[in-house]
Amino acid sequence: MDTNLIRKLTPTTHRQGIYIAEQGKKYINFSSNDYLGLGTNETIRKNFLEQILALQSPYTENLFAEALFSSSSSRLLSGNSAPYIRLESFLANWYAKEAALLFNSGYHANLGIIAGLMQKGDSIFSDKLNHNSIIAGIKQSNADFYRYKHRDYTHLEDLLKKHRHTYKKALIITESVFSMDGDCASLTDLIFLKEKYHCKLMLDEAHGIGVLGKKAQGLCNEKENYIPRIDIIMGALGKAMGSQGAYCVAEKEIIDTLINFAPTFIFSTALPPIQILWTEYLLTACMEHILKQRQKLKTLMQAFSLSSHIVPVIIGENDAAIRVAGQLREKGFFVLPVRPPTVPKHTARLRLSLCADMKQEHVAQLFSELEACQCSLNG
Repeated sequence: MDTNLIRKLTPTTHRQGIYIAEQGKKYINFSSNDYLGLGTNETIRKNFLEQILALQSPYTENLFAEALFSSSSSRLLSGNSAPYIRLESFLANWYAKEAALLFNSGYHANLGIIAGLMQKGDSIFSDKLNHNSIIAGIKQSNADFYRYKHRDYTHLEDLLKKHRHTYKKALIITESVFSMDGDCASLTDLIFLKEKYHCKLMLDEAHGIGVLGKKAQGLCNEKENYIPRIDIIMGALGKAMGSQGAYCVAEKEIIDTLINFAPTFIFSTALPPIQILWTEYLLTACMEHILKQRQKLKTLMQAFSLSSHIVPVIIGENDAAIRVAGQLREKGFFVLPVRPPTVPKHTARLRLSLCADMKQEHVAQLFSELEACQCSLNG
């Protein structure tokens, strides 16, 4: 095996704000998905824990009893606690959908949704750069699948023209913000095609929620008429939202199907109720802060004419990407190389993630050091 493809766990000790510590040294963290800084916000975390210990909550009189550190069971057995029911009700109302369902992670959600809804004899049309969790779900579903060129909706329509009529059920799947490239899907094109060819449309908002949309709901909220026309919206809670888990919002019939057929929902011990309470706290008590952080991140991006909070820097070969990442580490920047199979061969890269709490000088200094590294590489 190519030694440049071997992965190792980074011996980091803790994260604090925009910084991460490793072996006694502190670095500015450009490799986190904590885009809004919620995951390391000490004030918010302290207020939440004080609320738990003070037994005070606007939602329940029995908060401490709800704040268990283990569900000890799947939701279908004894793990279906009150915090789950409240949060799912909130999410369904937030998106004006009939129902919602929580999963343990974005990976669990994508795999479970696709495998739970689709089966042999159905068809799936997937963007070629969709996340591994989507590919895993497609494979487990046993449905026939067709991959269209990345964000090439002419190619997607060609595939739909050729194959859609031979299947009763068809599902189009895309990420909203693509995790390795930072570019966005065209929902206008996708909604047009899903309606023209009578398909369901599933949108993965893992990297969109919190950052995009007027209400921080993701790309699906960029225009008012998007959400009602997107059949399935998946949002991950472990990135910009600073928590853990994921959710699916859709019509009740779809959610009921997932409760009965999504393997990652049926066979997984549910997340601890205290984790669900933390998510509930963030999405309700902290929404004003979330929207302010979203605007700060947008302002930071505009300062550098960036179209996304995810900035890919394509290096090419694995050894070169490792070398540049190491040089940046020496300058105080925590940037990790991303290599195949996460990205296609010969497109090894640095994936820069911005955080709302970063200063413009932090980003400017990184770009300056990166330019010097690339010049050295090419020289």
